[in-house]
Amino acid sequence: MKKRFGLILLSLCLCLLLSAAAAEGMTARLEGGTLYITWPAGAGESCMLTVYRNGWPVLTLNVNGNAGGATIALGDASGRISARLQTPRGTLACDATGAAAGKPKPAQTAKPTQTKPTATKPASTQAPKGEERPGLAAEVIAQVNAERQKQGLSPLREDDELNRAAAVRAREIARVFSHTRPDGGSWSTVSASAYGENIARGQKTADKVMAAWLTSKSHRDNILKASYGSIGVCAYISGGVTHWVQLFGR
Repeated sequence: MKKRFGLILLSLCLCLLLSAAAAEGMTARLEGGTLYITWPAGAGESCMLTVYRNGWPVLTLNVNGNAGGATIALGDASGRISARLQTPRGTLACDATGAAAGKPKPAQTAKPTQTKPTATKPASTQAPKGEERPGLAAEVIAQVNAERQKQGLSPLREDDELNRAAAVRAREIARVFSHTRPDGGSWSTVSASAYGENIARGQKTADKVMAAWLTSKSHRDNILKASYGSIGVCAYISGGVTHWVQLFGR
């Protein structure tokens, strides 16, 4: 009996040591718009990798932890990028090193040249084509209210104005993924009824986007804020990527 207990204790110690070593060995390197993430091989076959920008989740992927790493094209790599890998043995996390590639400066000439103005609008002003998925939005609202019920909070009522505003913001984050609107204004200017916003992109199901939001304190606080009484949600697919917006009201 003592021998068996000793073997169990030894196994637990080895697992703890391996987990500690894995946490120390996870790295993330940013080169331009590409993120290179490595971790010790053998983390587990089914793991969830989440990438954050300034503490907000922007991408969640199911990965094979036994592969020892992943390469992700971020596109927009501005801000502080970090990564977290949820494995069967625990969670690994790290900040990315390096920096996003800056925009090249225009070459200077000795004398300025004159050019004729054109009537063509910049490409950034064009909203990307896509389609809304009301079924996915309804699933998100249902899961939000399920989480609130667990905490003894009142459910949020679906609000038409917040749904409209969420649809506007979903198209905007398909252009520029930020809480700042493409025109430079705050997200809150989209509607006088909006008091809180959660955004995400890349998750293909309501389960995955809710898992990403609930593992982030700021997003979870919005979902479980007692003073909120209404909600609007939009799931918008553009270029094969799903963009998610939650707007909360009083």
